[in-house]
Amino acid sequence: MRINCVVVTYNREKLLKENITSLKAQTYHINKIFIINNHSTDDTANFLSQFSNDPQIQVCNLEKNVGGAGGFSYGIRLAVEDGCDYVWIMDDDTIPQSDTLERLAEATAIDDNIGFLCSKVVWTDGNLHKMNKCGILQPQHKTSLQSDPETYGFACNNCTFVSALFKSDAIYKVGLPYKEFFIWHDDIEYTSRIINAGFKGYYIDKSVAVHKTEKNYAPRVYDVGEKDLWKFYYQARNTTFMARMLKPNKLFFYISALNKYRIYIRRINKINNKEIRKALKKEVKRGCIDGLRFNPKIDYVQRL
Repeated sequence: MRINCVVVTYNREKLLKENITSLKAQTYHINKIFIINNHSTDDTANFLSQFSNDPQIQVCNLEKNVGGAGGFSYGIRLAVEDGCDYVWIMDDDTIPQSDTLERLAEATAIDDNIGFLCSKVVWTDGNLHKMNKCGILQPQHKTSLQSDPETYGFACNNCTFVSALFKSDAIYKVGLPYKEFFIWHDDIEYTSRIINAGFKGYYIDKSVAVHKTEKNYAPRVYDVGEKDLWKFYYQARNTTFMARMLKPNKLFFYISALNKYRIYIRRINKINNKEIRKALKKEVKRGCIDGLRFNPKIDYVQRL
């Protein structure tokens, strides 16, 4: 089974070094590693230049920062066009254990109709990462390999892009992630799209990766730091678009959109810092309004 890997990086040279070291140490061989450098302004490009003669690593230095969504869309296309059965994707601050990919690869045999598999994502202290909890179906449905019951997965309907393995057949059918999302919820939309196309998704808890963020947090307004306020524009815009696609009845959609905005404001008003409250309200309002007319198009990969 041929597996290519995609890593999107931006201004995290130190973590990227650790990420690449962990990828090189995988017990399951990675055919090719595509490093998508999202126009980093630190020394990332210089560091990556050392891999120019490494046949396993292909570095792509983008001319502008297209966000995580744009980076993954670009990288997944390259990985599939290179020819592979599966594409394994992650950010530069993802540090897989040595057998993370091997456990995912083993689990591809539990179902003939797999669209994606996702790892158990933990923070540096070993606790589950709040940002990367996948949508495990309830009640839980466990599927095991008949010849090896210790190889199993739990059915899920979405996951994040932190150590997720995608079948190329699913990518060909549903297209690429929306590059216009820029950041946040591109992963939830994409994995949900794969499920809606009739494929299966599974959470593989024996496959473990560490997400080395500064703290263990979820993208919620009351956890936000000042440097991340801008991201909530994209959260509000992208989730408004997703709701619009799910609710073709315009009246129902506008009622749900107004309710979502009301919930945003209620949560923001609980924040003590007046300046953060003001800035968040501006970003969320702008995002909700733009989401009413945001209309990205799906890019497809053609079989060669």
